[in-house]
Amino acid sequence: MKNLVLACAFLTLPALSLATVVPPEEGSSIAPEPKVTIIDSENKKIEVHEVNGRVYSIKVIPKNGKPYYLVDKQGDGDFIRDSGVERMQIPEWVLISW
Repeated sequence: MKNLVLACAFLTLPALSLATVVPPEEGSSIAPEPKVTIIDSENKKIEVHEVNGRVYSIKVIPKNGKPYYLVDKQGDGDFIRDSGVERMQIPEWVLISW
């Protein structure tokens, strides 16, 4: 069994030497950039945070009062008020796994 594993490993070495990794183009990134839209009104400021056109959190900063977040924790479009968020919860996806 051990010999079979070693034989398979040696047979795949030439194929690995032909594999190349192409770096991303200048100015592009692998991870999508978040977009922040700021809306000012007379009694509050709203920051809408989105990635790939999908809103994942909204920060509401009232003129009088503490700022709070509306967070989409389940990814279903239902936003929950969360005043105790110390850092924004950013959606994380598995890009590559093996």
